[in-house]
Amino acid sequence: MKKLILFSLIFFILLIYISYAFLPVYIQKKTVEIPYGTPTLRIFEILYEEGIVRSRLSLLIIHVLKKSKLEAGEYEFEGYVTPFDVYRKLSKGIHKLHRVVVREGSNIYDIAKLLEKEGVCKGEDFLRFATDESVPRSYGLSTATMEGFLFPDTYFFSKNTHPLRVIDTMYRNFLEKTIQVRKEAAEKGVPLEELVTVASMIEKETFWEDEKPLIAAVIYNRLKMRMKLQIDPTVIYALKRKGLWKGKLSKEDLDIDDPYNTYLYFGLPPTPICNPGLSSLWAALRPAKVRYLYFVVDPKTRRHIFSTTYAQHRKNIRRVKRSRR
Repeated sequence: MKKLILFSLIFFILLIYISYAFLPVYIQKKTVEIPYGTPTLRIFEILYEEGIVRSRLSLLIIHVLKKSKLEAGEYEFEGYVTPFDVYRKLSKGIHKLHRVVVREGSNIYDIAKLLEKEGVCKGEDFLRFATDESVPRSYGLSTATMEGFLFPDTYFFSKNTHPLRVIDTMYRNFLEKTIQVRKEAAEKGVPLEELVTVASMIEKETFWEDEKPLIAAVIYNRLKMRMKLQIDPTVIYALKRKGLWKGKLSKEDLDIDDPYNTYLYFGLPPTPICNPGLSSLWAALRPAKVRYLYFVVDPKTRRHIFSTTYAQHRKNIRRVKRSRR
């Protein structure tokens, strides 16, 4: 009789403990990181130590029943959380997401810095894949890098996301957002890589929507006339590639021997020089019907002054210089 009473007491205490272990915990927004390669029991230990569950036992019981694979990563908990909620998050890999805003005109070097700052992936790892020719080839692109095809937008990535997944997400967004542009380009027989390259130069030259078709016209007119494009942002891109960009373009920089330097080499640069937005893509596809061959920017208004002759262009340059004084 004494043994039965003792057994019943132990069973009752155990039942109370298990019930207690499964009670929800109130959490005021907490982030917990589970390192890659962490054993399952250690994961339960971490969650208990961080106060996410009342007992390791609750998670262990759920794991014995479900036998799911738990994913490492960064997880966010807030409000009343039960062990079932916790286990579900880890088994489904519902990671904490970091907001990454890629602005129009950002190049792969800008994106690499941004991703590293947000803890999504290492910048050097992203650049290694973004400049690996096999990556664009896997998407059927003839360009040497993914520059230009990583659509500027707001993204949400978890910490330690593989760079290839980041690239894939951004490229698929490019495909989705540019359906109409690509359709019209195909109808006109304009190669996608060429279109995006022209659009990238337009994007870096001006943010004024009404100027974009005019910049596009200058680029195409100069190409037809077999003139060097002489686009400053291409030189800046060449300097960034070599790690020489100091934030200001000098006269000496225009002599840098690099295939992206359109002051030195004829034709379009080897790849786009940034990731353009839709308006620049449309401008590249629908240039203005003008004969302009030159432009210079007025630093006061940040507007461009266009001209058809070199003599007129020289006058515009002198005018801009006078306005600086």
